Amino acid sequence: MQIESRDSVSLKPVELDEFSQLLVAVGLAGMDEHLESQVEKFPLIVIAEVDDETHGFLFGSLERVGGTPCILWGLGAIRKGKTSGTTLKALVAELYRRAAISFPDEDVLIAGRIAHPATYNLFAQLDDVVPRPNYKATGEERAWGRRLAKRFSCDTRYDEHAFRVKPGKVPEPVLDASTVKGGGKAAVELVGECSPSGGEAIIAFGWVSADALAGGFGLLV
Repeated sequence: MQIESRDSVSLKPVELDEFSQLLVAVGLAGMDEHLESQVEKFPLIVIAEVDDETHGFLFGSLERVGGTPCILWGLGAIRKGKTSGTTLKALVAELYRRAAISFPDEDVLIAGRIAHPATYNLFAQLDDVVPRPNYKATGEERAWGRRLAKRFSCDTRYDEHAFRVKPGKVPEPVLDASTVKGGGKAAVELVGECSPSGGEAIIAFGWVSADALAGGFGLLV
Protein backbone atom coordinates (compact mmCIF):
# COMPACT_ATOMS: atom_id res chain seq x y z
CA MET A 1 0.00 0.00 0.00
CA GLN A 2 1.27 3.45 -0.91
CA ILE A 3 0.35 6.44 1.24
CA GLU A 4 0.74 9.95 -0.13
CA SER A 5 -0.09 13.27 1.49
CA ARG A 6 0.04 16.63 -0.24
CA ASP A 7 -1.74 19.95 -0.60
CA SER A 8 -5.39 19.37 -1.46
CA VAL A 9 -5.36 22.22 -3.99
CA SER A 10 -3.07 20.03 -6.13
CA LEU A 11 -5.88 17.52 -6.71
CA LYS A 12 -6.72 17.04 -10.37
CA PRO A 13 -10.28 16.67 -11.72
CA VAL A 14 -9.64 13.00 -12.48
CA GLU A 15 -8.68 12.39 -8.85
CA LEU A 16 -11.79 14.16 -7.56
CA ASP A 17 -13.81 11.99 -9.94
CA GLU A 18 -12.17 8.88 -8.44
CA PHE A 19 -13.11 10.11 -4.96
CA SER A 20 -16.67 10.67 -6.13
CA GLN A 21 -16.88 7.14 -7.49
CA LEU A 22 -15.52 5.76 -4.23
CA LEU A 23 -18.13 7.67 -2.23
CA VAL A 24 -20.87 6.16 -4.39
CA ALA A 25 -19.33 2.69 -4.00
CA VAL A 26 -19.52 2.89 -0.19
CA GLY A 27 -23.13 4.07 -0.26
CA LEU A 28 -22.57 7.82 0.06
CA ALA A 29 -24.06 9.03 -3.18
CA GLY A 30 -24.60 12.77 -2.84
CA MET A 31 -21.62 13.25 -0.53
CA ASP A 32 -19.51 14.12 -3.57
CA GLU A 33 -21.06 17.59 -3.56
CA HIS A 34 -18.75 18.35 -0.63
CA LEU A 35 -15.52 17.55 -2.48
CA GLU A 36 -14.79 21.04 -3.78
CA SER A 37 -15.61 22.65 -0.44
CA GLN A 38 -13.36 20.14 1.33
CA VAL A 39 -10.47 21.33 -0.84
CA GLU A 40 -11.17 24.86 0.40
CA LYS A 41 -11.60 23.93 4.07
CA PHE A 42 -8.89 21.28 4.50
CA PRO A 43 -5.44 22.03 3.06
CA LEU A 44 -4.19 18.43 3.13
CA ILE A 45 -5.25 15.29 1.30
CA VAL A 46 -4.04 11.80 2.19
CA ILE A 47 -4.48 9.08 -0.44
CA ALA A 48 -4.00 5.32 -0.07
CA GLU A 49 -3.35 3.32 -3.24
CA VAL A 50 -2.93 -0.37 -3.96
CA ASP A 51 -1.73 -1.33 -7.44
CA ASP A 52 -2.48 2.21 -8.65
CA GLU A 53 -6.09 2.00 -7.45
CA THR A 54 -7.40 4.42 -4.85
CA HIS A 55 -8.38 2.45 -1.74
CA GLY A 56 -9.03 5.42 0.51
CA PHE A 57 -8.73 9.16 0.95
CA LEU A 58 -8.97 11.64 3.78
CA PHE A 59 -9.04 15.43 3.78
CA GLY A 60 -7.27 16.87 6.79
CA SER A 61 -5.81 19.91 8.43
CA LEU A 62 -2.99 20.66 10.85
CA GLU A 63 -3.93 23.96 12.41
CA ARG A 64 -4.37 25.86 15.64
CA VAL A 65 -7.84 26.30 17.08
CA GLY A 66 -7.77 28.98 19.76
CA GLY A 67 -4.01 28.58 19.86
CA THR A 68 -4.16 24.81 20.43
CA PRO A 69 -2.46 22.57 17.82
CA CYS A 70 -5.00 20.26 16.20
CA ILE A 71 -5.33 17.48 13.68
CA LEU A 72 -8.73 17.82 12.03
CA TRP A 73 -10.31 15.09 9.92
CA GLY A 74 -12.51 16.09 7.02
CA LEU A 75 -14.33 13.93 4.49
CA GLY A 76 -12.85 10.48 3.98
CA ALA A 77 -13.85 7.10 2.58
CA ILE A 78 -12.40 3.58 2.52
CA ARG A 79 -12.86 1.00 -0.25
CA LYS A 80 -14.44 -2.25 0.89
CA GLY A 81 -12.05 -5.18 1.00
CA LYS A 82 -9.51 -7.08 3.08
CA THR A 83 -7.30 -4.00 3.39
CA SER A 84 -10.04 -1.62 4.56
CA GLY A 85 -8.99 -1.63 8.21
CA THR A 86 -5.34 -1.14 7.34
CA THR A 87 -6.24 1.67 4.97
CA LEU A 88 -8.22 3.55 7.63
CA LYS A 89 -5.36 3.37 10.13
CA ALA A 90 -2.78 4.34 7.50
CA LEU A 91 -4.68 7.48 6.50
CA VAL A 92 -4.86 8.88 10.02
CA ALA A 93 -1.32 7.70 10.80
CA GLU A 94 0.03 9.89 8.01
CA LEU A 95 -1.54 12.94 9.64
CA TYR A 96 0.06 11.97 12.97
CA ARG A 97 3.43 11.74 11.23
CA ARG A 98 3.03 15.20 9.78
CA ALA A 99 1.81 16.62 13.08
CA ALA A 100 4.95 15.39 14.84
CA ILE A 101 6.92 17.60 12.45
CA SER A 102 4.55 20.58 12.48
CA PHE A 103 3.95 20.67 16.25
CA PRO A 104 7.17 19.50 17.95
CA ASP A 105 7.07 19.40 21.76
CA GLU A 106 3.32 20.10 21.92
CA ASP A 107 0.33 17.98 22.88
CA VAL A 108 -2.14 17.82 20.00
CA LEU A 109 -5.94 17.61 19.85
CA ILE A 110 -7.39 15.17 17.28
CA ALA A 111 -10.96 15.76 16.16
CA GLY A 112 -13.38 14.76 13.45
CA ARG A 113 -16.95 14.01 12.51
CA ILE A 114 -17.70 10.31 12.71
CA ALA A 115 -20.68 8.01 12.23
CA HIS A 116 -19.31 4.46 12.62
CA PRO A 117 -17.90 2.37 15.48
CA ALA A 118 -14.70 1.61 13.54
CA THR A 119 -13.93 5.32 13.26
CA TYR A 120 -14.63 5.89 16.94
CA ASN A 121 -12.24 3.06 17.71
CA LEU A 122 -9.41 5.21 16.31
CA PHE A 123 -9.73 7.31 19.47
CA ALA A 124 -9.00 4.31 21.71
CA GLN A 125 -5.27 5.12 21.72
CA LEU A 126 -5.83 8.77 22.66
CA ASP A 127 -6.13 10.49 26.05
CA ASP A 128 -9.22 12.19 27.50
CA VAL A 129 -11.52 11.18 24.65
CA VAL A 130 -14.88 12.96 24.41
CA PRO A 131 -17.54 11.70 24.20
CA ARG A 132 -16.92 8.38 25.92
CA PRO A 133 -19.19 5.86 27.69
CA ASN A 134 -20.39 6.66 31.21
CA TYR A 135 -18.69 10.03 31.26
CA LYS A 136 -20.18 13.49 31.77
CA ALA A 137 -18.22 16.10 29.86
CA THR A 138 -16.90 19.17 31.63
CA GLY A 139 -17.78 22.71 30.64
CA GLU A 140 -14.42 23.15 28.91
CA GLU A 141 -14.95 19.93 26.93
CA ARG A 142 -18.38 21.11 25.81
CA ALA A 143 -16.75 24.39 24.80
CA TRP A 144 -14.30 22.43 22.67
CA GLY A 145 -17.22 20.69 21.02
CA ARG A 146 -18.75 24.06 20.15
CA ARG A 147 -15.46 25.34 18.74
CA LEU A 148 -15.08 22.29 16.57
CA ALA A 149 -18.70 22.41 15.38
CA LYS A 150 -18.11 26.00 14.30
CA ARG A 151 -14.91 25.01 12.51
CA PHE A 152 -16.77 22.20 10.75
CA SER A 153 -19.62 24.59 9.78
CA CYS A 154 -22.30 22.54 11.51
CA ASP A 155 -22.75 24.58 14.70
CA THR A 156 -26.38 25.49 13.95
CA ARG A 157 -27.34 21.79 14.24
CA TYR A 158 -24.95 20.85 17.03
CA ASP A 159 -26.06 19.49 20.42
CA GLU A 160 -23.22 20.31 22.83
CA HIS A 161 -24.44 17.89 25.49
CA ALA A 162 -24.70 14.87 23.17
CA PHE A 163 -21.79 15.94 20.92
CA ARG A 164 -24.03 15.16 17.97
CA VAL A 165 -24.88 16.95 14.76
CA LYS A 166 -28.61 16.75 14.14
CA PRO A 167 -30.12 15.71 10.78
CA GLY A 168 -29.88 18.28 7.99
CA LYS A 169 -30.85 18.85 4.40
CA VAL A 170 -27.48 17.76 3.00
CA PRO A 171 -25.10 14.91 3.91
CA GLU A 172 -22.56 15.60 6.65
CA PRO A 173 -18.97 14.98 5.47
CA VAL A 174 -17.54 12.41 7.90
CA LEU A 175 -14.56 10.11 7.92
CA ASP A 176 -16.65 7.20 6.69
CA ALA A 177 -15.69 3.75 7.97
CA SER A 178 -18.83 1.85 7.03
CA THR A 179 -16.66 -0.65 5.13
CA VAL A 180 -14.48 -1.40 8.17
CA LYS A 181 -15.49 -4.02 10.72
CA GLY A 182 -14.96 -3.66 14.43
CA GLY A 183 -15.16 -0.99 17.04
CA GLY A 184 -16.23 -2.98 20.07
CA LYS A 185 -19.44 -3.02 22.10
CA ALA A 186 -18.80 0.33 23.78
CA ALA A 187 -18.18 2.03 20.43
CA VAL A 188 -21.31 0.49 18.92
CA GLU A 189 -23.43 1.65 21.85
CA LEU A 190 -21.97 5.15 21.83
CA VAL A 191 -22.32 5.73 18.09
CA GLY A 192 -25.76 4.13 17.86
CA GLU A 193 -27.84 4.94 14.80
CA CYS A 194 -26.10 7.73 12.90
CA SER A 195 -26.79 8.57 9.25
CA PRO A 196 -24.24 10.90 7.62
CA SER A 197 -26.30 10.79 4.43
CA GLY A 198 -29.09 12.38 6.46
CA GLY A 199 -26.80 15.02 7.89
CA GLU A 200 -26.05 13.27 11.20
CA ALA A 201 -22.64 12.89 12.81
CA ILE A 202 -20.82 12.77 16.12
CA ILE A 203 -18.02 15.23 16.85
CA ALA A 204 -15.37 13.32 18.79
CA PHE A 205 -11.95 14.38 19.98
CA GLY A 206 -9.02 13.31 22.10
CA TRP A 207 -5.41 14.17 22.87
CA VAL A 208 -2.04 12.74 21.95
CA SER A 209 1.01 13.81 23.91
CA ALA A 210 4.09 15.41 22.43
CA ASP A 211 6.19 12.48 23.67
CA ALA A 212 3.91 9.96 21.96
CA LEU A 213 4.05 11.84 18.66
CA ALA A 214 7.82 12.17 18.88
CA GLY A 215 8.03 8.43 19.55
CA GLY A 216 6.25 7.54 16.31
CA PHE A 217 2.68 7.33 17.59
CA GLY A 218 1.33 7.56 14.06
CA LEU A 219 3.09 4.35 13.12
CA LEU A 220 1.57 2.48 16.04
CA VAL A 221 -2.13 3.32 15.64
